[in-house]
Amino acid sequence: MDMKRVMECVRADLRERPDSHFSDVYFRILERGAGSTNVHTALYEMFMRDEAKIKEGKLRLASPVQRRRVS
Repeated sequence: MDMKRVMECVRADLRERPDSHFSDVYFRILERGAGSTNVHTALYEMFMRDEAKIKEGKLRLASPVQRRRVS
């Protein structure tokens, strides 16, 4: 599975199940056929772009207002 598809799967999973723990998201995406390295890289990219955030140990997508401007 390519990186773009993995990131779409992670976004879809977080939309369906906000406030999931990292391990829950990780294993659900692995079940869809993604490689472990791709899941780690996708989550890293989402954090770097401020698309995802962690609150009280749970992952969720950040709203557009909460995202920082990228220069």
